[in-house]
Parts: sequence; C-alpha cells; structure tokens
Amino acid sequence: GVYNEQLYVAPGVTLISRTIFKASIDGGGRETVVTLGNGSTISGFEIRNGTIGVFSTSADVSILRCRIINNYQTGIMCVGNLPQIEDNIIIYNAGSGIQGWDVRSTSSSINHNTIAFNSNHGISVGGNSTIIIENNIISNNTLLGLKVSDESVRVTLVNNNFFMNSKFSGTLPAENFTLAPMYIDAGKFNFMLDKNSQLIGKGTDNQDLGSRIVY
Repeated sequence: GVYNEQLYVAPGVTLISRTIFKASIDGGGRETVVTLGNGSTISGFEIRNGTIGVFSTSADVSILRCRIINNYQTGIMCVGNLPQIEDNIIIYNAGSGIQGWDVRSTSSSINHNTIAFNSNHGISVGGNSTIIIENNIISNNTLLGLKVSDESVRVTLVNNNFFMNSKFSGTLPAENFTLAPMYIDAGKFNFMLDKNSQLIGKGTDNQDLGSRIVY
C-alpha cells in the first residue's frame, strides 16, 4: 500500500517491503521521506514525493533494492558516512540521483544501481570524500553523470556505464563503458535490461550492470 508520511528508521532496525515496490512511502511533497539511524536498513520500497528521498548521516546503513523517484531535490543524500547503496533504481528526481558530502568508503560502496533521468547530476560528491563507485548504470541525467566538487574528492570508478548525460567531468577511466543501456521500458519505470543489451554480464562480478532487481 501507500504510506503517506515522513519516516525515521531507528538504529538497528531493518525495514523490508514484503513485495518489491508494492509498498510506497510518499512524502506528500515536503521534507525528507526517509531518515536512517545508525545500523539501519531499508529495502524494497518505492520512496517518492519528498524534498529528499533518503537522508543519512549515520554509520553502517544500507539502502537496498528501492525505487527512489519524483523527489523535489535529491534521491539519496548522505553526509559523513557512505551507506551501502546497492541495487536501487534512482530516477526522475528534480535534483541529483545521489549526493554525498565528506563521505568515506570503508566496507560500503555505490554498487549495482541504475541512476537515470534525474534533473541535475547522476552522482554529485563534495567535501573531503573517498568513495568507490562500481557496476552502476548512470544515464540520461540532465547535467553530469558524475560531478566532483574539487580535487580533495577521491573517486574510484570501476565497470560503470555512462550514457547520454550532458557530459562527463574529467577523463573516464578505461574500465568503464559508454553504451546504450537498452532498458525494457523507461517510460513505464521498467529499467530491467533488454536481452540484447551490451551491459549484460559486464560487472566486476560478471553480473549485469545496474540494478539487478527482477520485477
């Protein structure tokens, strides 16, 4: 069903939708929809219609298998600690798909997400950040696929696909791609890959790039 609220996930709590994308948390056009406490996880939800979809300053946080859509600013914003951001579909947000400030990769990374059709950057990273970005599809964002604010930001890019963003800032490392993703039907929010996509099996783990959700 649809839950019209702004939600705080308490420390140590894991919140899971029973069926993928069949539970929606709707922010009603205001405020942050989901805020995550230390050691919390959210998985399987559609998170929509807030200013920020998911916000975290906490440690040991996971954002998994969610569709984060139609927020008026950023899809996911994280400060200080990088969550495990994996297998999400982050689309049609009015700001950037993911924004991070002073974030660090320890055991966490931005891995196997589909980040597309956002009205600002695909991923924007600032402050004194060190992050790993791998196995993602970053496509059709209005501005940069990856925006790095200054030289203090250190980003490792491995096996990502950048396609039809306005441009890429800097030089794309050789182990990344610029191929048409071939989504099944982006207009109907189906971002699974067509069987003829060249991104099938291109991950560092030999799995498909982008979100691996089947729905």
